[in-house]
Amino acid sequence: MAYVIQKRKAIACILFFCLSFAVRVFSDDDLEALKKLMGEIISVTVEHKRTTAEAKDNIPPGQSDIWDFKTGAKTLTISYSRFLNQPPDFTGNYPSLANSDMGVGFDGGSFGNWYRGNAIRVLVNGSDVMAAKPAKLAEAKGNDNGYLRIVWELDNGGELALNFTVAEGGEAIYSRIDVVPGDLSISDLTVSLTCYPGGFGPAYKLPSHRWVVTSSGEWDIPQDYNGTFPQAPVEKGEDWIFYADKVQSRGSLGLLFDKAEVESGKVYMSSYGQSTQLKYPPGTRHIHLAFYAFEMENQTSLQSFRSSLEIERSLLKGK
Repeated sequence: MAYVIQKRKAIACILFFCLSFAVRVFSDDDLEALKKLMGEIISVTVEHKRTTAEAKDNIPPGQSDIWDFKTGAKTLTISYSRFLNQPPDFTGNYPSLANSDMGVGFDGGSFGNWYRGNAIRVLVNGSDVMAAKPAKLAEAKGNDNGYLRIVWELDNGGELALNFTVAEGGEAIYSRIDVVPGDLSISDLTVSLTCYPGGFGPAYKLPSHRWVVTSSGEWDIPQDYNGTFPQAPVEKGEDWIFYADKVQSRGSLGLLFDKAEVESGKVYMSSYGQSTQLKYPPGTRHIHLAFYAFEMENQTSLQSFRSSLEIERSLLKGK
């Protein structure tokens, strides 16, 4: 995964050298063609689509934004659906995210198993910031990577910002969460993540065998399991989780976080969705996460994920 990124950069460097030489040798038309070729290799373009729904039956108007990040290898999508429950759009009492199918999510190949409807929530002092009100700002741009920033207001002049970076090869979605408390006193800070490794088969009564691996162990829920669902702890010093389904064998997921930032955590497992809760010290101002999705067979994906961790850790810290 990281090798692909480095390889693409190496190709870009070779082309840049050729381009410098081309200034003296090529015609203007040739030079422009080479510039376009470089852009196709090293840039990410962003396409944005917005849909709205009118208010009715005391329900606020709805709005959904979809950002398609087109990389050289694939297209990754980040979406944000919500109700516009604040004046001037609505003056009643209704949540912005009314259910678990709304919010910020990912899509594109197996990234859809992070769930396109609701992959990430942030709770401040036990309150779901994103569920309470819609974001005040959402802006995206393409460049060598793709970038998206979504900002919510907190009480007492604070802000919560989700910054996403889509890697140029489409191998990862990096996220940095910025917490600006203003005059708000923060006593509890939690990031909640939802994923469905292997896909959504159990919703259609298809068999599953959910499986979670960390550096300290592994937990699973076999077919026809009737016991209490296990909880996989995130121990101090750990920084990655691998999610998979042994029946489906493909569509596994990876999560990387900064071990210096996380206070504690758990994966609340089920035979369908896996809910990960990461708790952070109240004084935390920046949270770094990286999301991965794999199309290959589970064991190959796990091996690839583990072998890339050293490089991915350095990339995470730079986001």
